[in-house]
Amino acid sequence: MTPGSAPRQGFTRTERQDFARRRILLPTVLLVGVLLLYAYLLVLSLASPTLVSLALTVPCGMAIGMLFIIGHDACHNAFTASTRLNQLIGRLALLPALHSFSLWDLAHNRTHHRFNNIRGVDYVWEPMTPEEYRSAPWPRRMVYRFCRTPGGVAFYYLIHIWAPRLLLPLPGFIERMRPAYALDSALVLTFLLLQLWSVVTIGDMLDKGPCESVLVGVAMPFLVWNGFMSLVIFLHHTHPAVKWYPSVAAWTSDRGALHGTVAVRFPWPFGPLVLAIMEHNAHHQAPGVPLYNLSRMQRALEEQGNLVTWRFSWRAYARVCRRCKLYDYDAARWVSFDGRAG
Repeated sequence: MTPGSAPRQGFTRTERQDFARRRILLPTVLLVGVLLLYAYLLVLSLASPTLVSLALTVPCGMAIGMLFIIGHDACHNAFTASTRLNQLIGRLALLPALHSFSLWDLAHNRTHHRFNNIRGVDYVWEPMTPEEYRSAPWPRRMVYRFCRTPGGVAFYYLIHIWAPRLLLPLPGFIERMRPAYALDSALVLTFLLLQLWSVVTIGDMLDKGPCESVLVGVAMPFLVWNGFMSLVIFLHHTHPAVKWYPSVAAWTSDRGALHGTVAVRFPWPFGPLVLAIMEHNAHHQAPGVPLYNLSRMQRALEEQGNLVTWRFSWRAYARVCRRCKLYDYDAARWVSFDGRAG
């Protein structure tokens, strides 16, 4: 871009094709590598003394998160050049996170990505209005307040998203039952039973009791991954400079798919471990772009427009939590619990 010139908007057809180019070998190697890492950390935690085992549940949970990101990409049909392979990889990679592939597709691809940050449609981290908060029963207000504290953020996904929406096709959360929902949920429950049997069997071979084996091999890594997931999706769409929209029309006119998102840079070594999932402006602009091309697209987007990006620090994260409590859709701004501008 020459000095004084306006930033170019959009991409050429060649650029779009280049960003969307999917491969076979690279993503397959990545998948196998992360699967081996997860299996190694799992066995290592079962073979280690208790304190070491508990410490290892953190990287083990992160490995589940990496597998989930791969499954997320595959569910967008973006991970490899083969649709059938993406379907297979997606179901496999989401199993340690105990997610039904088809229910995730319903919640994420066909709801969140079509209507992100739209009131009454996108329920993921949807902020209450001051009026809704004041009229809500006190238990709901307390849970809401807790989940928007820096520590409480980690519990949101487990309570509000995973348990009611992504394990079983529960009535009231899906409009129409499909055979795929039941089959994928059965696959997840079968995996969970095999996983429990495996960690208890391996733990017994390594002189660990069944309760400790389940704790360090299944429960704790899952909770670590779940907290990580909750933090990530909070950061994706929550920031004082990011809008929520009262209608699809308002979202469309403001290019909400792009401007309702945030790109967050994690410090080393966590940056590479999140597999470009924080390049979220680019991901919402073009969900079919594979994760191994997202960083290039994100850089190109940032050259074109004023996007919300920031480098993660605990102080900056606490500031986002403090300022993003409720949302005033009439004034298009975040406000505190007492109604002051965030």
